[in-house]
Amino acid sequence: MKTSSLAAVALSVAISGALALGACGSSGTATSSSTTSSMAAGASSSAAGGALKAGDTVDGAALATRMTAAMLKAGSGTLTVDLGATGQVSGAFAIKSGVMEQQMAMTVQGQPMEIVSKGGIIYMKGIPGSTKPWVKIDPKATDPFSTMFAGLTGQMGDPRQLAKALEGTTATVVSSSADATVYDVTIDPSKLTGASGQTSGQTATPSVGPVKARYTLDAQDRPTAMKVDAQGQTVVVTFADWGKPVSVQAPPADQVGAFQLPAS
Repeated sequence: MKTSSLAAVALSVAISGALALGACGSSGTATSSSTTSSMAAGASSSAAGGALKAGDTVDGAALATRMTAAMLKAGSGTLTVDLGATGQVSGAFAIKSGVMEQQMAMTVQGQPMEIVSKGGIIYMKGIPGSTKPWVKIDPKATDPFSTMFAGLTGQMGDPRQLAKALEGTTATVVSSSADATVYDVTIDPSKLTGASGQTSGQTATPSVGPVKARYTLDAQDRPTAMKVDAQGQTVVVTFADWGKPVSVQAPPADQVGAFQLPAS
């Protein structure tokens, strides 16, 4: 596997975790006015989990704003991402001023890797060929590595983007109790990567089928589990430790170096 492909796999894994956290809308951290007003309405409404029953439907964007408002209130947590035969990812995240910071550890094709997202920059450790232990993806930089993946940095930034991704969808209640409510929702994949379906420096992606997601929310509307089915692959994300202090630190500057894409 080429190094650039390995990086793409690792970033896809990180974005799977970000997707589970709700950072899956169009790139950038700006929130539309409709999303902002919906967030305000969602924050003041109750989950009403005990009043729901299997087969009921709710507005997908309203569900997303309730969930992301609960996440913002909690402020931090941990997660694991089960990729089946591909491996597993573990990490932690903190949400400050509406922006998500995260750190993840994983193994991709036998190669241990770490990813840190902080201050709008993604740092990656374990990329073969890098001159230092860490390389970075800076959306404002012009180096080939940053240019290739610049569009992904915004997708990992603002959990409130989930409301935009779920606009126009309907969530169906699978089960409901006083402790947890399970919802199924189908997401347009173009909403997960922005309207163009591509990131900076990449060619257009082929058409893919809908993304099916199942969210399990606790009594406070915080996600405890999520299962995503897309393109024949299932990703299961489990959340824990809501509100537990998390400190995400960028690697030391002297440990971050340049990356040269391998010659074809």
